[in-house]
Amino acid sequence: MGASIDVLFVCTAGRCRSPVAAAMLDTYARREGVPLTGRSAALVGAHGSVPPVGITLMRERGLELAGHRSLPVTPAAITAADLVLGMEREHVREVVGRHPGAWVKTFTLKDFVRRVEKAAVRGRHQRLTDWLEHVGEGRTLAHVEGESPEDDLADPYGQRAGAWREVIDELDDLVRRLIPNVT
Repeated sequence: MGASIDVLFVCTAGRCRSPVAAAMLDTYARREGVPLTGRSAALVGAHGSVPPVGITLMRERGLELAGHRSLPVTPAAITAADLVLGMEREHVREVVGRHPGAWVKTFTLKDFVRRVEKAAVRGRHQRLTDWLEHVGEGRTLAHVEGESPEDDLADPYGQRAGAWREVIDELDDLVRRLIPNVT
């Protein structure tokens, strides 16, 4: 197994979508022996934990988030990440606005999964940065303007369990589809 690919998931407060995605990626990649590591970061209000409903629903899947504390997106976190995946277009705009050099490795999760499923498989000895340039070929900042149900994952914060389940199910599908396409 080669060096681990560091995937930074970004959401608004780092309390719902990004920690769920990071926990799933870590767990599923480890089970499959795939060198991927998931981390979570917040664009604003990085000071909380996952709400009880999220903890309960993730425990039902065998994933533990009770100890999670949100951390802010920092220049060091962006630099360390091999891939940055926002939960909404707004997250991508914020990351790239703060760190313009991160554009080539920053996508919404939904857009990235769509793109990698259509792109050529990463070559065994192909550098990740070269492959990411290929995956994002033709993409411009205009692609992340506005809002899009095609690219944005709903924020379940403050919602009932049903809304959380929908988001968790969608993240589960996206993360499972992501894993075989990145390594």
